[in-house]
Amino acid sequence: MFYYLTNPISSDKILVSMTFLRGVVLMIDLHCHALFGVDDGAQNVEIMQQMLDTAYSDGIRAICFTPHFKHHHFKSEADIFAYNEKIKQSFSVACDYVAEKYADLKLYLGNEIMYHHDIYASITEGKCSKIADTSYALIEFLPTTPFFEISSALFNLLRKGIRPILAHVERYGELADDISRVKELREGGVLIQVNASSITKLKFGKSARFIKRLFKSSLVDLIATDAHDANEYAPIMSSAVSIIEKKYGEKMARRVSLTVPNMILENQKKL
Repeated sequence: MFYYLTNPISSDKILVSMTFLRGVVLMIDLHCHALFGVDDGAQNVEIMQQMLDTAYSDGIRAICFTPHFKHHHFKSEADIFAYNEKIKQSFSVACDYVAEKYADLKLYLGNEIMYHHDIYASITEGKCSKIADTSYALIEFLPTTPFFEISSALFNLLRKGIRPILAHVERYGELADDISRVKELREGGVLIQVNASSITKLKFGKSARFIKRLFKSSLVDLIATDAHDANEYAPIMSSAVSIIEKKYGEKMARRVSLTVPNMILENQKKL
């Protein structure tokens, strides 16, 4: 098992240098629904606090909250403004809790953005947020979305200067049908994210086989919790990291749980 020690510097981003720290595997989670009262994640402040406790105990030392942004859920610009105000308020409560209890846990804001026709305008106009104010954006699609729509949408964002992270790649049927499509996306500049719970819970079936092929082909850039509660969908990464290390090696486990997520927070262009 590999271990890490955080080494914060003067910037507001987190820099992590690899070293040994007995008993703790330090990781970064860039896909998490722990903010309370904003989406289908934590429903109250107590659950949010439990999720933050769980994440810290698991060894997570940086979290980007990514509440859902689904444009079709809003009836007006005022609805979007009100939603973002809720996010800011919940984030402030989370920051206060962490400042008092976990001084070395870094918190960031972003969104998990459901693709829609005006997504570029939504991002550039500040209706939804990229990851930690970087050039990277966490993008999701409906599981049944055809590959040509996924690729066209993500490459269009790339041409406009936004680096897409494809959320929970294991959910998209047309990608699972042909792994070369994932390779095409990745070679074009799209980052590929897999949910930690999919690694630990999916043992059989099409999605499980797809995840194994992705790791064997080195097509995964990062894992994340996609946590929605403190129980069944808790913010736990270490179990998945252990499986990845055992099956695919320490270098791969380190890359997807720490190295690439840290490079995203630093807004590095070449990963």
